[in-house]
Parts: sequence; structure tokens; C-alpha cells
Amino acid sequence: MKPGQIRDLSIEEVEHRLHEVDEELFNLTLRRRVHKLDNPLRLRTLRRDRARLKTILYEHKLGINKLSASAKLFESASTENGGKE
Repeated sequence: MKPGQIRDLSIEEVEHRLHEVDEELFNLTLRRRVHKLDNPLRLRTLRRDRARLKTILYEHKLGINKLSASAKLFESASTENGGKE
């Protein structure tokens, strides 16, 4: 996933994608221990995707990057409701 594509996602979507990547990376690592992988380069791709996702989440935490439009709409709706969904 490219950084621009990740920045277009909302924070919840980025966190969900990070969870999916972590699970897939864990499963591939276990499979690698048991037998040969069909695509060993997938591990590298997943590690790099994980780093990109974590970097963008950290940038958001520091206020370096901007939220996507869908995330802004979500935040404005939740603040109008007093933080309740």
C-alpha cells in the first residue's frame, strides 16, 4: 500500500488494516517455520506495509499529516453528538 492511499483512509481504517497485516505476518511467520512458503517476498512486503501504517498513525498522533475527508466528517459528527456515536 502506498503512503498516499493510507493517508486517504480514516484512522479506524488504518488501525484495522494494521491489525490485518499483523495477523497475516504472524501466520506467514508460523507457516515459514513449518514448511517452505510459496511467496517468501510477501513477508518483506507485509513488514514494510506495517511500518508505513505505524508511521502514518504516529504522524497523525503528532499532528504532522492531515486526516482524510471521511475522517474529518466522522470527527465532526462525533463532536456534534457530544462524542457519542
